[in-house]
Amino acid sequence: MTQVLLQQLNNADINWMITNGRQHHLTSGTVLIQQQSKLDFLYIVLEGTLSASIKRNQESALAGIFAALEDDTDLEQEISSYSSGEVLGEMSFLNFSPSPTTVKAVENSIVLALPSQILLAELQQDPAFASRFYRMLAILLLDRFDRLVKKFTHRQNLKIPPLQDVPLLFGELSDSDVDWIIEHSQVKYITPETVLIRAGRPVENLYVLLQGSVSISFSEDTGSSLARVFTLLEDSDQSGSSPGYEIAETSTGEILGETALIDARLPTYTFKALEDTKVLAIQKQQLLIKLQQNPAMGSRLYRVIAMLLSGRLQGLINRLGYGRSSYQVGQRLSQDVKYEDEIDLNVMDNIFLGGARFDWMLKRLKVSS
Repeated sequence: MTQVLLQQLNNADINWMITNGRQHHLTSGTVLIQQQSKLDFLYIVLEGTLSASIKRNQESALAGIFAALEDDTDLEQEISSYSSGEVLGEMSFLNFSPSPTTVKAVENSIVLALPSQILLAELQQDPAFASRFYRMLAILLLDRFDRLVKKFTHRQNLKIPPLQDVPLLFGELSDSDVDWIIEHSQVKYITPETVLIRAGRPVENLYVLLQGSVSISFSEDTGSSLARVFTLLEDSDQSGSSPGYEIAETSTGEILGETALIDARLPTYTFKALEDTKVLAIQKQQLLIKLQQNPAMGSRLYRVIAMLLSGRLQGLINRLGYGRSSYQVGQRLSQDVKYEDEIDLNVMDNIFLGGARFDWMLKRLKVSS
């Protein structure tokens, strides 16, 4: 992870963080982040190893069964470990939500604490720094998400709850960003069983799901032989069974394939239409060129990708917590559910704005929502 941070940031970025951050030396066993706490700092691990764990939901019957089986009334489960170069506390930083995990030092460690408000102000003033920083953060979150999916979803048969990406996406972007997307994309109509993105194959387009539903499957075997890849090409409609196992189903308002903007590796996820589906397709290469030319747009879009990955990671962690009901950005709210935290008003304003922009875009595209 150290390589990711050093490859994505430049010397000026690193110098700024050194000047404005403060090093904390943690002895083994020290708790850095408490589950369900809101944080005022973003942490970067400089040395040592830390672990993340979750405690069961005390009100969940399923959690009680697991506790009885484990003969542990507290039932704290370790879900991940972090070493040099990892970023911690990103959910509070990105989504203003409490930490879903407890993070503590496994050995004597050093972290750099960056005050969130000071960092946010600098990122707003320096779009180029913001573009590099949010891209770096998104790459780290994607790697963390992939590790959790591989470790837990198949073994525990977990499904990741859907997010409503579109209000978040269009709430963070500017009007000029949306204008560019409309001018450089096209509406496509997809038949059931059509594969939009296949694991182990290059991603050519990003999609906004305008209507219908899509299945997402995870595959650990993306190192397919060239012969197998060309065999798949024989399916001219790219239909067929999805490799791996299903981890989620998406519906109207989701974004598909956005991680291809931050990860040059072949995808490990397959996206397949479950019914007649309508998508907005944006060429990945064209969008990447635009983001290089326009750092301000890059900072906004990479921030959105980091927020989406953070939300999906939080949704998966909540599932591992045996049914913890905690609001996450992009999630539909239910009047029948009591949430452990409230929505930040700034996030709420952006979601409403994004929904209005999306409706406006549909009218310009002459697509009925």
